[in-house]
Parts: sequence; C-alpha cells; structure tokens
Amino acid sequence: MTDTTDLRGRPATLATLLARHGARFVVVGSTARRLTTGRGSPGDLDVVVDASDLPLLAGALGAIGAPVEAVRLGRGSPTRVDTSWGPVDVFVAEPPPARDVRLDVGDASTDLPVEDA
Repeated sequence: MTDTTDLRGRPATLATLLARHGARFVVVGSTARRLTTGRGSPGDLDVVVDASDLPLLAGALGAIGAPVEAVRLGRGSPTRVDTSWGPVDVFVAEPPPARDVRLDVGDASTDLPVEDA
C-alpha cells in the first residue's frame, strides 16, 4: 500500500532528496510519526540503514553537499550528519518493518519507506 502525503517539512524533503540520489534507508522517529500520522514537528531526520547500504547513503549525502565517508557512518550509531536541509541521524542496523509513503516534493513524487509503527 502506498500513502500519498504532501509534506513540505525540511526532514521529509531531506529524506526525499537522499532517496532520489539512490540512498536506501527506512525513516524512523519523529519524521516517521509525522509522515504516518500527520502529527508532530520533527527537528531532524532519523534513518536506519543496513551496513551494506552505507556507501549509497554516503554518496547521496555527498550529492546534496554533505560529503561523508561510509566508514564514518558505520563507526557509531547514531552518527549525526549536518546538511543544508537540517541534521540527519544515521542508525546502522537491520531496518525495521516499513511501508511506503508517497511524498510530493517539487515536480516529482517519491515513495519513502517509513517505519510501520
């Protein structure tokens, strides 16, 4: 099932940009709550990434102007990365169960995997 949500918040926009640049992750925390319930005001983006997908996330972060090495992302959990869209906290673990939420940002839609709470 794909939900359609038009959310212009910075953490959601950041998640959309990362996904469009090839990153694979699951959105968790307050941004996931906002995307699934419409409630809350997330101040950052929390994502869970499988260790094998860290190079994809590092590449996407670099593409949006926040270069970071995959090795650094994997050293601690969480690892905070500051971007021009706000901070992203990266948790390296097996991603939790998720459902797709469709975000309409700009001229395109993107399906994001969001923790199914």
